[in-house]
Amino acid sequence: MAMWFEFVPSIIMRDVADHDTIDIAPDDPDFEMRRREPEQPSLFPTEDLIVPETLRSMKKAVSAIHATPIRAEHSQSLNSRRLFDACILVAQIDCRGRERQLIERIRSDRISPMFEVRVTDLARLASIPGKNYERVYAELDRLYEMSLFWNIVGDDDQVEWEMKSHFLTALGHGKGLKRGLIRFAFDPAILEIVLEPSRWATLSLQAMADLKTAASYALYQNTWRYVGTHNKVTAALPTATWIELLIGKSRYVVEDSGGGKRVENYGDFKRRVLVDAISRVNGVQALGYTLELKELKSGTRVSKLQFKFVPKKQPPLGIPLTWPQDVVRVLESIGFQQKDIEDMSQAHSYEVVAEAILRLKAAEGRLRGTGKAITSKKAYFEGILRNIAGGAVGEDLDHDKIEAEVRQQELQREAEARQDRLKEAFANHQRERFNGWLFALPEDERAELVRSFKTSADASPIVRGLFDKDLSPGSMSALAVLRGWLSKSRPELAEQAFPNPEDRTFDAWMAWKLDSGGTL
Repeated sequence: MAMWFEFVPSIIMRDVADHDTIDIAPDDPDFEMRRREPEQPSLFPTEDLIVPETLRSMKKAVSAIHATPIRAEHSQSLNSRRLFDACILVAQIDCRGRERQLIERIRSDRISPMFEVRVTDLARLASIPGKNYERVYAELDRLYEMSLFWNIVGDDDQVEWEMKSHFLTALGHGKGLKRGLIRFAFDPAILEIVLEPSRWATLSLQAMADLKTAASYALYQNTWRYVGTHNKVTAALPTATWIELLIGKSRYVVEDSGGGKRVENYGDFKRRVLVDAISRVNGVQALGYTLELKELKSGTRVSKLQFKFVPKKQPPLGIPLTWPQDVVRVLESIGFQQKDIEDMSQAHSYEVVAEAILRLKAAEGRLRGTGKAITSKKAYFEGILRNIAGGAVGEDLDHDKIEAEVRQQELQREAEARQDRLKEAFANHQRERFNGWLFALPEDERAELVRSFKTSADASPIVRGLFDKDLSPGSMSALAVLRGWLSKSRPELAEQAFPNPEDRTFDAWMAWKLDSGGTL
């Protein structure tokens, strides 16, 4: 259930902590409210929030995945992370059936609904077992107090901007006859991220329910947002960033006087936190991939972490015999492979899939009548399927919104594929530059360079075997190893091999290509 209230300047009558107020509103004596803004009257009648019995996934904004507490004492526990996501789910479920101009009203009028939900439903959405709801109330209080950095990682895998905000701006616990109900509200800027993310990840609620530590829960979300990328790897982020994403502020990351961050005791963090989190994520049967850790070093120090998705080797479950072949053929014509359909049959009932197919055909006819076409039938169908599985019925499906999501996903995939192509082209450029420099050296100098590498501590017996045959421009593996060693151990020679800025960094290479009239 939801009521609207508006964000306007106010006079705080009684300070509690962090400029909160606690009061029992005269017109609603059944809720003890904590808020940062004054309450406003409801703009439309309230009604019971209907939580679907079965929810399989949630759409979570990348900026919300990348939100970390500002203060160390607010580092999130497992239940805190789960309630954070449950509040997002409540808002998404409640607003699905509201007016279509909802987001525009949030943006233009700075208004936000007050959401109301039963504590039992909130605990179920958060996968918090048992009936000890006092711990739910206590964790909600912590969420209300918590200030967060939002979206600490940018699209280019670097820190882009730091937005500070509370997650909740109002929180109320029902009293008397209203006991067992919870009310809460978001700042409009945060609600906009929650309801209409421009970049998001689809996360499995079953997988999150199976993860029993806060670090593994965070690791799953922060890695699985990359599962749809072309190369099936996460961004290579600084080690300090990964530590803060997984456990928040801690003794493992120290800020220096210049504002930089230094990792201390990485080995201890890896042993105590990271290895266990990876093991727990890899043990979730609902996930089709395992994570493989890649440690990228600067000298002898691990400077960045990256995770690779490795497909699980498991026997195919097959498509249920009860699924008619006509339905399977329709799904194949849309663009789904046999493995995709098998996965779909494990996640959704035949009735739900059949209804999504009918909705897709109806949407095609409706768009055809207006002279439009669906951007991607496969992605559009997946959007319809997600909505139906989430409880959307009748006119709840917002086809304009689904089509907008599909276009955004296609643009994101195209951008990722383009970035991959550019990085591959830059790698080819570096390879050609290095090979040209190396084979222009006098033969005795080149032989001495190879001998220095083979006698170094970095050359294992297997690696030395790559140099058993004479080097040639076709010795790609050996040349790649030699180039990496040269950059680390003989930087003065690396400067000779890569004399120009466009030879050294990806950004400089792209600028050089544009300046020289090349195409990207």
